[in-house]
Amino acid sequence: MRYDSYLATNEDLSFQIRLHWVVFARVVLETVGVLAAAAAISVYTTVRHAGAHLLVTLLWWVAVAAVVRLLWRLLDWHLTVLLITSSRIMRVSGIVSRRVQSMPLSKITDLSYTLDPNGRLLGYGTFAMETEGDHKHALEKVEHVPHPDRFYLRLCDSIFGGAPEPAVDD
Repeated sequence: MRYDSYLATNEDLSFQIRLHWVVFARVVLETVGVLAAAAAISVYTTVRHAGAHLLVTLLWWVAVAAVVRLLWRLLDWHLTVLLITSSRIMRVSGIVSRRVQSMPLSKITDLSYTLDPNGRLLGYGTFAMETEGDHKHALEKVEHVPHPDRFYLRLCDSIFGGAPEPAVDD
């Protein structure tokens, strides 16, 4: 998907990344659990209780709803992206209606990230960005960022102007 339509005239896209897949891992596990329960109860009730067709039908409708929910979450994950441009950081998300949240890089005064034990194991982090003034920004906290070390360096390069020139000794 192209994100040029979200860029200002003199703005260049530096980096884009999707959130870590762990965002929808819980929904995958819940869906697998619902499907396994529906299958097990279907087998159990057809073997033991011939009149339980309504219960089995209802359970399979619940399983279908769980699969639809999973597909919706997967599509939402696929369409959500973090963008670093030459002048701001943006999050573009949404399926039916698109939501664009942005914060100027020039307003960021402090940048930090946290790796909890799961994040260290699976490779994602939570970023906290402080801005000047008392303004609340939608992107002050960004969770489930993959490859947090690389993302941190890319964001620092964008904020502080890339790699410094090598020092020359006299």
